[in-house]
Parts: sequence; C-alpha cells; structure tokens
Amino acid sequence: MQPAEWIRFIAQFAHLNRRQRQTGMALLCDNAPQDATVALLESVAQPRLACPACRSPHLHRHGHAHGLQRYRCVPC
Repeated sequence: MQPAEWIRFIAQFAHLNRRQRQTGMALLCDNAPQDATVALLESVAQPRLACPACRSPHLHRHGHAHGLQRYRCVPC
C-alpha cells in the first residue's frame, strides 16, 4: 500500500461506528496467535533445516508462502 493510500485508509477509522470498530479489532486480533505460531515454528525449525532431496543444510531464503518462510537448496 502506498503511503498516501495508507493515510486515507487510516483517516476512515474515525468514521466507523462502534460495531464496525469492534469487528475490525476482532479481525486484527485474530492474526496474533497465528503470527506467534509461525514465529515459534520458524525458530524451532531453523537449526534443523535440511534439503529433503540431498540432506544438505546449505539453504537460502526464497520468499514466503502462506505466511511461512520458504527455502531453496543451494547444491540442488
């Protein structure tokens, strides 16, 4: 989102009614447990990462998919 779009988006919050604000807060709060879970899984998996094909631990980050870090094997 561009900075100007973000400013317009945030300015609209002042015009929401109570029910709309509660719905927005519920949507924002629902991601917190998922974000914590992803962080925990990545921290536990990081020292154990290896290529499933050649078992090499030499990997590099290769984007994200569904909120999870993707890796690519360097030797393969």
